[in-house]
Parts: sequence; C-alpha cells; structure tokens
Amino acid sequence: MEFTRNFSSINFEETERVTEIILKFREDYKTTWEKSPDKTFSFEQLIDFLTSKEHTCYFQKQRKVDGNDKSLHKIIIPIGNNRAIELGVRLWDDTIDTFSRTHSYSVGKSNEITFFNKPNNHTIERTCSFYCTELYEKIEKDDTAFRKLYSEVESLGIPVVNINKEKDKAIWGKYVEALKRLVKEKELVWKINKIGNSYIDKANNANKRATYIDISIDEKDLTRQFEAEIENNFSQEELEDYAVSVNKAFIEFKNYRELSEEEKENINSITNEYFYELDKNSPLYSIEGDINFKYTEKESKEAIFSDLKKKLLSDYMLDVAIDSNGYLDISESDFSYIQNVVKDNFSNLLELVRDDSINLKVSFKKLNITSTLETKIKSKLKENQLELAGVKIHNNKQELAIVVNAHIKSNFLEEFNLQLKDKVFIFGTYDKKPLTKIEGVELFENHQYRIYGLSDKKDVEETLKKLQEANPSVKIKLLPTWYIFELSDTLNINELRNFKLKTDVAGISNFDIHNSTLTLTVESASEYEEQLQRIAALFPEAILECKKYIPTFFLQFKTELEETRQGIINKIQNQIRKQIGKVDYESLKHYKRVHFSYNFLSEEERETFKKAIANTCTPYQDILTYSFENELGSTTYEFVKNETLESENEKDIKKKVQFAEFIYLTEREYKELQKALEEGNDDKFRGGQKIGTLVRKEQSKLVFRISEDFDRLLTAKEDERISLKELQKGYIKPIFPGELANIGRMIRAMKKITNPTRNDFPVNPNLSNFLFDPNEARIPSEDIENEKRNILNNLNEALLKNQPKQLEAVAKAILAKDIALIQGPPGTGKTTVIAEIIWQTLLRDPKAKILITSQTNLAVDNALERLKGKKMVRPIRIGNIDKFEDEGKVYAKERLEDWRNAKSNSEEEKKNADNAINQWIQNVNSNCIEQNIYQTTIEKWKKALGSNSSLKESFANQYFKYVNVFAATCSECGSRNFSDTYQTIFQQKEVEFDLVIMDEASKATPPELVLPLTLGKKVVIIGDHKQLPPMIDENEFGEALEKVGAKELITEWTKDDYKISQFEKLFVNAPKILVASLDTQFRMHEQIMSCITQFYKDQKELENGLVCGIKNTMNIPNLSNKASRWHGFNNPPFITPDVHAIWVNVKTPEKKVGTSYKNEGEIEAIQAVLRALTKTNGFKEYFNSFEKEEDKEIGIITYYMPQMQKIKDTLYATFDKNKWRNFEQYKYENEFQLSFRINTVDKFQGMERNIVIISTVRSNKQINEKGVEQDNNKYPFALGFAREFQRVNVGFSRAKRLLIVVGNEEHFSHKEEYRQAIKKMHRVDLKQLQNL
Repeated sequence: MEFTRNFSSINFEETERVTEIILKFREDYKTTWEKSPDKTFSFEQLIDFLTSKEHTCYFQKQRKVDGNDKSLHKIIIPIGNNRAIELGVRLWDDTIDTFSRTHSYSVGKSNEITFFNKPNNHTIERTCSFYCTELYEKIEKDDTAFRKLYSEVESLGIPVVNINKEKDKAIWGKYVEALKRLVKEKELVWKINKIGNSYIDKANNANKRATYIDISIDEKDLTRQFEAEIENNFSQEELEDYAVSVNKAFIEFKNYRELSEEEKENINSITNEYFYELDKNSPLYSIEGDINFKYTEKESKEAIFSDLKKKLLSDYMLDVAIDSNGYLDISESDFSYIQNVVKDNFSNLLELVRDDSINLKVSFKKLNITSTLETKIKSKLKENQLELAGVKIHNNKQELAIVVNAHIKSNFLEEFNLQLKDKVFIFGTYDKKPLTKIEGVELFENHQYRIYGLSDKKDVEETLKKLQEANPSVKIKLLPTWYIFELSDTLNINELRNFKLKTDVAGISNFDIHNSTLTLTVESASEYEEQLQRIAALFPEAILECKKYIPTFFLQFKTELEETRQGIINKIQNQIRKQIGKVDYESLKHYKRVHFSYNFLSEEERETFKKAIANTCTPYQDILTYSFENELGSTTYEFVKNETLESENEKDIKKKVQFAEFIYLTEREYKELQKALEEGNDDKFRGGQKIGTLVRKEQSKLVFRISEDFDRLLTAKEDERISLKELQKGYIKPIFPGELANIGRMIRAMKKITNPTRNDFPVNPNLSNFLFDPNEARIPSEDIENEKRNILNNLNEALLKNQPKQLEAVAKAILAKDIALIQGPPGTGKTTVIAEIIWQTLLRDPKAKILITSQTNLAVDNALERLKGKKMVRPIRIGNIDKFEDEGKVYAKERLEDWRNAKSNSEEEKKNADNAINQWIQNVNSNCIEQNIYQTTIEKWKKALGSNSSLKESFANQYFKYVNVFAATCSECGSRNFSDTYQTIFQQKEVEFDLVIMDEASKATPPELVLPLTLGKKVVIIGDHKQLPPMIDENEFGEALEKVGAKELITEWTKDDYKISQFEKLFVNAPKILVASLDTQFRMHEQIMSCITQFYKDQKELENGLVCGIKNTMNIPNLSNKASRWHGFNNPPFITPDVHAIWVNVKTPEKKVGTSYKNEGEIEAIQAVLRALTKTNGFKEYFNSFEKEEDKEIGIITYYMPQMQKIKDTLYATFDKNKWRNFEQYKYENEFQLSFRINTVDKFQGMERNIVIISTVRSNKQINEKGVEQDNNKYPFALGFAREFQRVNVGFSRAKRLLIVVGNEEHFSHKEEYRQAIKKMHRVDLKQLQNL
C-alpha cells in the first residue's frame, strides 16, 4: 500500500481528550499482515480502520524481548464488542534537522484478537487518532502529548496476564474436545470374524466352574492400536522407527537411550495390554555410520585441481587449464613435467593418463522443404477442412508457416518430419489501419501486433482487451494465427543403426547411437586420417565434426576406480574384524559409500568400536572419510508375545491386562454408536451387552470368561436366545481404563464448566465463572482480624501463633465462600497450613467432608503426613497403593480393609499393620492411665486391644464411619473406585465435598484442575508460580486444537501464555481478600534460602521477602535437633561447618544429545565432590546420626535426561538389569557406599534432602553432534532451561543443610538473578577439589 508522501509537517487539531500518534510500518508489512490466514480484513482495511476515526485505546508495557533492550509497548484497539487489534510497538525518533526531532511508534508484531475483555491492570486508557506512514518517512509535528503518554506507559508495571474468561473457557473446552478425539482414536470397534460355542472350564483358584467363549477379530486392528500407543507415548523427534507384527514388536530410538523407571512402567503396561512383553535381550544398542570415498564427484575434485595448478605454476612456471572432468589443455612436451609433480605430491590421490580417443559429433546433410512436400501438406489441410489456410515457406526452405483461423496441434505435421517451432498470434485490422506502438509488443509494418506464447483463451482475451485500450479509435481483432513448423533434427533410427553397423571397428571406432557421437581411438595423425577417409567413403552424406588429431591427457583419481575402492574396504573390514568381531557392512553406489552397523552391549564396547573405525580409516584419510549417524548409537527395544499370560491367575491378569471389559454390539447398536460419535453424544450411548473379562489372547483369538448376562443371552430358550450366526454379524468394543479413563473423566468434568446442564453441573455452580475470573467469586463479609483471633483461640498447629502470614492464609481459607488462593514458596509450611485449615473446618462443622488432592501422589502424601495423629481427622487414601509414599499407605483404603479382614496374628495382618486404625488403637493403649487402683482392668483392656479381633473390628467400623478426609490425585477423583468408596462411607450417591484443597496447583492446566474442583462447595488452591509451570508443548497444543477446528483461538498467544499457569492467572488477578502468600520457610539454612530470595523480590504480597523461620536454631551443633541445619563438615578450602551453599566451578563443554544435553566434565566433578565430602571430618558422624533412609540419602538433581542417565551409569557402574530393578536392595553398592536419589528437577518438586548436588549441564562451550567444539554464547538462549528461573528455583530449594551446585560460573552469571545467587555461595574451583 502507498502512504501519502511529500509533505513536511502535519497540523493536528490538538485537544485535551485526543492524543495524536504516528504509526510507522515497514515496507514489507502488508505482506507480513496478509500472509496470516487468520486475519479477517486486508492491510488496506486495517489502515483505513486506524485512520478513519478516533479510537478508545488501551496501552500496556510489555516484557523486553530477549536480545533487544528497547522498551516494548502494546496498543489494544477494540473492534465492536468482543474483538480487537493488538499492535506491538516501539519508540521511533526522526531527526528533522539539527535542532528538532519528532517521536512516533514503529509497529512490530500485530494480532487480531477474537475474544476481547477490557484490561483492568497495569493499563492506560486513552482516546487516540492515528496517522500511518512508512518507516523511514520523516514527519514533523508537535509530539508533546505523545511523549507524555509514552512516559506514562513506561512507568506502568508489566501485566503478568489479563483475565479473559470466555476465551479461556473456549480454549480449554475445545482442548478437551480434542482429547476426546484422541480417546476415540484409541477406542476402536472391531468386527467379529468368528465366534465359537461357549464352553465350561474350572475357574482359576476357585471351586466353581466358569463359562468361556472364543471370539476372533481382525488382528491388524490391535496392531494399529499398539502403534498408536507408541506414537502417543514417545515424540516423533526421538523415534527412529517402530513396528508391530503378530508375534513381535519393536521401538527404535535415534539415540543411545535407557528408559526411565516411569517409562518402563508405562511401556510395560501398554505392551501387556496388547499381550507383549519386553524381550530378554532388549535393549539392543547399535551404532551405525558410513565410510565415504572422497573425490568421486566433480565438486570434490576442484580443490585438488587448484592445488596442482598452483604447484605447476610455482615449480615449472607452467599455467595449465584443467576442466571439471580432469582433462588438461597441454601439449605432449608438457607431459613429463606434470607427471613428475603428480608423482611427488599427489601420488596417493592421482595419476596422469594419456587418452588417444577423439569424440566426433556426427550429423547428416539436411533436406529442404520441397514443392512436393508443400503439396502434400496442402492436401492434408484440405482433408482436415482447412483448405482456406495459407502455406508459406521461408528461412532457406527450412521452415514452413500455416496461417489459419483455427487451432492446429503441435504434432500435426509429425509424419513429414516437421515439428512446431512457434505459434504467433496476429492482432490488427483487416484494412491495415496504423496502430499505436506499445512497449514490449512487436508492431509489424505499423498495422499488425505479433505476440508469441499465449497459452489459452483467457490470455488471448486479456491481450485483446489491452490492445483495444491502447487503440480506442479502431476495432482490434484477432487475425489468422501463424503456426511455424521446422524440419526436425531427429534422424531415422534405421539410418543410425546402419551407420553404426558399417563403421564400428573393435578397438578403433565406436558410434554411440544415443547421442550421435563417433569415438576414434588411434595412436597417430596418419592413422586418424585413414579412419576419416574410410568413414567418408562408406557414408558420403555424413558430416563429421572437424577436429585435429591431438591426444588428450587427464587426471584420474584412484578412488574413481571401483576395484580400488573395493580393495581398500576389504582391508579395513579385515582389520576391524580382528579387533572387534562381527560388523555388518553394506556397499552402496559401487563402493563409493559403505554403510556399517555394529551391535554393542556397553558404552565401553561402543567407544572401542569407534576407536577401531578411527584407527583403521586414518591411514586412508586423504581419500576417504568416516562418520557416525549418532555418536551415542541407537537403542532398540524389542517385544515378544507373552505366552505366560494365559497361565496367570485372574488377579494378576486384571492388573496386567488393561482391557477392563468388552461389550458386544449388534449391527443396529454399532450404527447408533457411530451416529453418537459423529454428533458428539457418545457419552450418552448406553447400548451394548457386557461380554465379560478377557483372560488371554491367542493371536487374533480373544478368550473371555463371560458374564452371567451374556451367558443367559447364549443359553436362553430358543425363541429368546441369540444364535452364533447372528452374533457373528456384530462387533466388540474394548473399554479402556488407565490414561483413557482419566481423559474421559477430565472431559466430563470440563463439560460441567464449559457447558453445564440442569443435570450435570459443578457442586458450586459459580465455579465455571471464578475458575477463569476470580473477580466473580463471592467476597467474604466477615472481619479477617476477628477470624484470626478465633483461630488463635482454638489453634491446633502451635507454629502458627508466631507466623502472621500462615495465620492470614488459614483465616482467608476459612472465610472464603468460593475460593482462596495460597502461594507457598519452598519450605514455607504448606502442609502445616493445610492441616490447620482442615482442623479449623472440622472444628466449625464436625460433619464436614474434605478432599485433599494434587496432580502427584507425592504431594498428596506429603499433605497427609502432617495429619498423623490429629484429633477429629479421619483420612482415607484412594488410588493405587503401589504408587503411594509410606505416609500415604498408612491411610490407604486397601491396607485398612486388608488389615481389618486379616486373621489375628496372621502374616496378612502383620504385613498391613502400619495403618491409621492400628495407630489409633496403639495411641489409646499408650494413653491408658497408670493408677494402681485400675491396674487389673487396664491390663485386661490392653490385652483385648492387642488381640481381640471383634474389638479391632469395632475400631475399624468406627474409623470408616467417621472418615471425613478423602485424599486422592486429580485423575483418581473421577474414578469408579473413588465414587464407590464415597458412596459406601457417606451413604450418598452424588459426590460432593464441603472443602476441596488442591496442592501444587501451579503445575496444573485447567482441565487437570477441574476434575476435583467440580466436587467442592468451596476450593482452596495452593501453589507457587515461581516454581515449575504446566508442561505444555506448543506444537502438540496447537495440533490438538486444530483437530477440532479451533486453532485460531490461540493465534494471538505468545510464548508467555504457554508458561503462565492458571494458578498464576488467578493469583495475580484475584481480590486481595482471596489471596495469601506464605513468607517464612523452615526447610533450608538461611545461606541456601538467600540463593533463591531474588526470585521473589517483585512480589507485593511478600513485603519482607522470604524469611528464615529457623534462624535462631539452624546453627545449633546438634544433628538430632530437628530445627538445626548444622552439618559439622570440615575440609577447607572445600567446606567448613559454617558453609551451606557451594558453587563448584566447572568449565567443561556441554554436549548436544539429540534435542537434549549432557556434560561429562560435571559428572567427574560430582565424583570429586563426593570423594571430598566422604573424606571430610565429621561426615561419618553425620551419616551415622540418622535412622531414616531419607535423611541419609543424597539428592542429585539435573535438568536434562541424558545427564541424569549418565550420572546413574557412572555412580552405579557395576549395575546390571536385575540390580536396577531391585534398586532399593542394592543402592549402597557404589564407590562411596552411599544412597543416592538421582533425578531431573521435575521429579524432585515436593521433595527435600539434607544434602543436594545439582548438575547445571549448560556451558559457554558446546560439542555439537559432529564432535566439533564451538562457542555457545548467544545469550539468553545459550542458558537453555535456565532462561526461566522457575526450574532453578526448584532445584536450589530442595536442600536443607547443604547445597552444592556444579556448573560454569561465567556462563550462568549472564542472568542477573543467577549472578546474585552465585555471589552468595562459597565458590570452589574443580582443581581445588581434585587437589584435596
């Protein structure tokens, strides 16, 4: 678009209410704007919209973009009620002359917002008028009002995020629709191929008999489904290949890779679901690569030719031309000089070869277009009813033109050896009136336009229109078209064959029929002439290319010869075979490239093989190169059919095989299901007959133990039963639990929020409003100070008496009507606050029902730990007990029931004795009074408590009767087990709680939040947005929304939108009466805490920053004192008793591993740290003072998976698969005889250890995939994960007594927050450690 130009000043009519703003656009901005498919109007329409009237605008300050120090502002300009234009702008100033400058905005990224709410924080509202111009056009105007506005915007805070309830609801509602689509992709419906008669067999471990039935399905459906599971569990970036067949399956990773315990558990669950198991020989590690010969292609030879030419010029003053094929332009006398230089300097690469062959192009005398041929052509035109066409011969009788008002095909004269050369369109008038000259158009004799190459009727019409516009006074017409044909050069194939037959002489002459080239191989000029005369006598009409006899010389690379390449490869193979053993080779392109593959068992074997390749190839480094596809190799996990599944008992099958149930569908029901799926109403589909339990699979045959209902269907009276023939027309549908069930629960919960109905809505109907906009929550009217006094009068957690922030958090949670939000920085006593909220809630309403939930089992169990022994509190833990921490297992429903039902003094009773009911009995027992007068009665009571099963049953019944706290992960809250337990305990069908407390909420997305929150009348959400945010993959998120046609909802999202959790959105926008921040931490020594305080300095809620709650006790030199963080280590210069935070400076380079990184130098540094630590005075005493394994265990945290795996392999170098499987049994088997918890930072959130070592990995030097070291200094991008401080905050805050960070100080100091943290640590160089 062209902007108005050529003026020097603008006189705006200045008023107080309007601010005039100049917007400057780049020249290519129109292209950028219109390139986006999401824009609803053109760039011209945008400019017209901006400049046509005054606008109410909203101005905000934005975060600076990495690498750009200029301030960034945002202008939001509403369009109608719910849409807006967003312009990202920066200050632009123009120098008008020596004394004057004018200021404006340059426009950068712009968006069209589909959902718009008026921003309510960190925003300036102003009425503006805009003038739009190109970036470098200078405009002179009074910019006083603009500069004032700019200063006001600069003074604003940066909004974290604006609340947009409708947009967020739409985004997450559509997202769960996409998840639903994924569910349906996995929930296949299979056509029955064959169904057998039912039969009776004795059930496993039971006295009764059971009925079975065999149903055959299409095996390929299971195969496709298994492959889909693989795709969903691993990213395409890390997968090299995968496949599933009838009896085998495999997954190949691009890198050397070991599955984490979580991944192993997950993949085992999936493979068992499809009746496979990991092959005993898996994983298979292999490394592949190529040996490539140099100088087999023209491009690679040029450098050698250039070096040779320079050498000839310097040694013999001989300037030689060498073409791309190696041919030299020299005389015979130069041969010896060149041969000498080649022999002395290039003998390993080249040899000089004389070529006595001469190539001559052969043609034959051309025929002319004769009158006879012309007559034949006219006859053909007449045959085709084109007798009015004109025929003209020209260009020395080599070309013929047909002039006609009709279309002629290009092959019209093919039979006469004539081919179409040109098609010329003639425009003009029949009376030859003079025409106007037009640039680029040929005008013949002033009355005809001749135009070549028009392709179709549309082109002709457009051309005619343009020519008519140029000649308005005459009527332009399309005149007869000229079709110009020429004689073809193509010779009759029989003539060529005849020429070859008569002229070829073995070893002397050879005619190439394909390109008409004759090659003569002769040794002298006289012999050359003899051959020419011989051929001329045989074919006088043949025309041979005229060339003198000059022998040619060319340079031949030794690697050009296949037998040479093959010989070298054979030598390399033999040498490697002697050192390594079997290696697979495959020759490609005639040995120009050889692919090798080697299977190894350990990293040592891999490195030995790599050295063998290097050593054997090095002698040939001038003529070949070698490379590895991946320096670490690849990893293949193979799976085989698990034949033992059929012999396992029912309970084991139920755990391992994830098909909870199958249903049978008739043809009619199948069509109803398909219709329901299409309409999105599949949740309402209630058709189908449950078949029963799947017990085994034999290829495509599924064996079911059938249900009584299905058995009756098969064995009913003849007129009521369904025949096998009829059954065979039907379908079976697997109903999957596990991940799919979780998604299904999430979908149902989200529907309650986004689309509540009369029968399906949250317990708190206002949840769908305040979950996305906390300003819509009901505000408590009670006085908070009065509430604090009430709490203090009935305090359960004595610690709160001197903790105003914790007391405030409890008070706000109690007063809240809909929602309270609590921020809990590391170690600030969230579990204490949770325990007090529960206590105070039950104190006010003893019948209250409370739910504690979080995304992880660890967080749920951490909260339960604080409830141990609390009066009135009766928790029950729901879920898979195998995934619980010990603190959670105490309250596990399964353990409580198994203990209650076990016989007295049985192994089952002892196994489950550590439970809440038994602890209650023991507390009663230990608290019995000791007065002598009651001694006999008390003894009987104690004895009864210890052995009386009926008394045990009574306590158990009372416990279950008064359960008031449920504890479960978010996903478990929607399970059948959860609802069944609720209904059994509370005798109430609909699940609802008076209070839902959700911990670690900053890691949760809205769909993950809603499942438990829909169950609560009131919710308390606890998290810390300064720690780990939700893990949302931008591409996957966008692709999911695209599946349901809703990707446009996030077109204006920035990277910040993906990083900001729903907790943070709620916390920063909620009324202050609903939010609280805990400020006093009790976990870390103050030195460690000081390393993370800078991450919280911008929080208004933490007016005093983070406070150390153990300052008076942390240095008490007593390891048994729970409030002490003293360690007593003394080994200077590494550590002294008063040092609690250490930075070990390591400058080794990071190494790229696929999309991740590792740093082996840091692993060596960790070993050095551990050696120094274990030899330190006081370490033995420290270690022996603890009884709990958790207190002894050293935490090792890193931020990258390859680094974690390498640390494990290094510290536990002798471990085989069995020891890894039974890690707890062998965890002390290492050089240091210590127990380690090694994991990534994501797995460590919620944990703490006395000593924590952190490997930061990243460095300012990097070894790339090719093994080349390079600089890594593009900051802040070079910091990788550490660009965002949240992960560093979590890592640094896990340590209680001692934090040791291993990393590159110079590299991490590029971020100011880290520079401050490092400055507060005791800094040690790696060399100092190694010299201790």
